[in-house]
Amino acid sequence: MKGHMENINKLAKNGKLIVAGPMEKNQNDFSGIFILDAKTKEEAESLVLTDPSIKAGIFDVELYKWYGSAALPLYLKSHDKVTKVKF
Repeated sequence: MKGHMENINKLAKNGKLIVAGPMEKNQNDFSGIFILDAKTKEEAESLVLTDPSIKAGIFDVELYKWYGSAALPLYLKSHDKVTKVKF
């Protein structure tokens, strides 16, 4: 899934992917979540279709409109400051 992670990093770098992460086992079989900075459902669809794993049918997508804090895009900048790079 090298292309999948590269796409995630590209979307984050471009300010379109605000939050992403895996989910624990759940009744819907969702494996992860993306919160995108998109103005329309069509824009969100075009962003998720840049992912090779989605194009290949490995992952399926359900889109939901969600409103959050205007400060949410600052999350990634803060995340980079506190991320542990060595364990």
